[in-house]
Amino acid sequence: MIDWTLEKYTGRIKETQQKEQVIIDNIIKELAKKRYTDIHKKKQAQLNDEVSMYRLKEDTIEYVLFSLRECTGKLI
Repeated sequence: MIDWTLEKYTGRIKETQQKEQVIIDNIIKELAKKRYTDIHKKKQAQLNDEVSMYRLKEDTIEYVLFSLRECTGKLI
């Protein structure tokens, strides 16, 4: 009975971890898309204020992506 309970508990933990990993992966993908968009917009921006704004966004997203990848062990 104890073994059955442990197996069921372990299975649920693994399932929960897989779901969490899928969510983290989706967040990383969306942030990477947003970073790419900001880089593209920064290249097209002509005003200094716009360039600064997109550069700040890019740097912030890059930092968040690095932190997420570092925490999940997915440094590329």
